[in-house]
Amino acid sequence: MAFQFVHIETYAEQPKAVKGAPDQFNSAEQVLGEAAREGHFSQHVENPQEAIQLMYAGSISLADLREKRAALLAGIRETVTSANGKTYTRRLRADAATLYTEIHSHPMTPQEMRADPDNKYQIADWAARIVRDFTARMPDGIDWTVVLHLDESHVHIHILAINTPDPKLDANKLHVGKCAAARWRDCNDSDVIAPLPKPELIPRPLKPRKERPSKNRQTQAKRDARHAEAVVAWEESCLPIDAENTDRISQWETANTEHIKAARQLRGKSGVQRAFNDEMKAFQDRYYEAVGKYCSLLRVGPHLARKSTKAYAADKAQAKHIAETLAESERTKEQLLEQRKGLERQQAELSQIHHQQKIRQESLQAREERLIADQTELARREDMIRKKVKVARQDVERERSEIAAAQHEKEQQLAGQAAALKKKEHELVQTAIALKNQRKEFDDAVEAMDEVLTAVESGETTVDGGKLNFQRMPAFLHGMRNIAPEQRSPIQKLVGRFINVINRVQQGIDAMRFGRGADNDSQSPGL
Repeated sequence: MAFQFVHIETYAEQPKAVKGAPDQFNSAEQVLGEAAREGHFSQHVENPQEAIQLMYAGSISLADLREKRAALLAGIRETVTSANGKTYTRRLRADAATLYTEIHSHPMTPQEMRADPDNKYQIADWAARIVRDFTARMPDGIDWTVVLHLDESHVHIHILAINTPDPKLDANKLHVGKCAAARWRDCNDSDVIAPLPKPELIPRPLKPRKERPSKNRQTQAKRDARHAEAVVAWEESCLPIDAENTDRISQWETANTEHIKAARQLRGKSGVQRAFNDEMKAFQDRYYEAVGKYCSLLRVGPHLARKSTKAYAADKAQAKHIAETLAESERTKEQLLEQRKGLERQQAELSQIHHQQKIRQESLQAREERLIADQTELARREDMIRKKVKVARQDVERERSEIAAAQHEKEQQLAGQAAALKKKEHELVQTAIALKNQRKEFDDAVEAMDEVLTAVESGETTVDGGKLNFQRMPAFLHGMRNIAPEQRSPIQKLVGRFINVINRVQQGIDAMRFGRGADNDSQSPGL
């Protein structure tokens, strides 16, 4: 095989019979299992080998794709309107296509690929081109994976995808042929051939009805027997009617088949089929331009092109030459692109240098402007600080003067208070001394008066000529004799009065004793 092979298809959860293979059914589960090379789904392969997971930018693993698809399907709910107008929700129907697949096959065998490193490079380049073409024609947001199989006659890869952005994961929206058919249906009236009208069938007679049940078992048995006989007779009467109806249906099916066949020959392919086929041919042409001709693959095989073996060999040689030419062209283009990229890099570097120089100049100018502005601001701030310092110094001097004056005034107050306290202390000392002296004087006076009374009572002291004559005059009284009466202290005056009272009392006693009145005009004692 030296021609390209790519096949695209969509699958649902519900198994669907494969056209031309009555015993084969395909479903999404079967396709995913076959891609993963699970034993139950890989019985068509003689010696199944583990699938090789190919990872590209934007792709995910096959296991992750299966898990994500199962989770999305479990969460989908669609709203359905029943015949009576009521609506209800249900899971996505089983025949909805939710898996998109592509199979790409290469003429190279797995043995040829393993035998030559250049062949491995060809397969890697072929796969990379397929993936680039796939991602270029697919919408954003889908999830997809790529696996490589090396256990069949030819090297081939599977691309499996789910239409993740679609609320129902509609895989048919990723299939170019089915999208073209859908567009044709939207823009055109249906050209489906109408069948011939079905024949009118002979109605069957009514089936005998059972009689009303009886509580009597014998009566009920008779009724059941009569009903059974009636049913047998009814079935016998229906046999010719059913035979006639079967014959009419058979004749209609034969006539309808001939009618549809003739109408199809007259009409040709339907509009939907033409749109589908045309788009699939265009898809193969685009695939050839994007992948096939770069990988030495022909657009069609010799059978379809109706070419001889020599002509087909020449086509293969021409395809190889085209591929080599394209490869050389691509290498030249890559070299030119590299040179252009080098020039662009140099221009970008020069532009970057100019841009950096411009930025530096602008930065230096901005720095100078900022420096001038900073210096101006600094001068303004220094002037403001000087003024604030001057004002602060004046405030400090004023506060210092006020504090000194207050301190001086406080010191004067404290000095005055100290002098007053000292004076008060002196006065208290003098008062204490005076009190002490008064106390002593009082004690001496009391003692002197006690001595006088004692002396008078004992007769040691006598009154003569209005005066007390002491044999031993108390010291207190002796001291009073040298002090003028007006200069005496209150205690001394009190003692003086006490002496005068004693003198008078004694004179009265003497007068009574000697029978004469008191001499009121007698003088007071010397005290």
